[in-house]
Amino acid sequence: MRLTWSQHLAAARTIELAGEDQCGTALALMGMACLLLLQDLSDSADVCERD
Repeated sequence: MRLTWSQHLAAARTIELAGEDQCGTALALMGMACLLLLQDLSDSADVCERD
């Protein structure tokens, strides 16, 4: 995994605190965080299938 579950949650909480003037940047960062989470979940599912 690139990030632990607690790091994913911390990233989401940090982005949640972005102000209205930072909305575009926050949305872009949330998109990247979602992509990382999807990759981590996919990697985790692949490991489970191999076992």
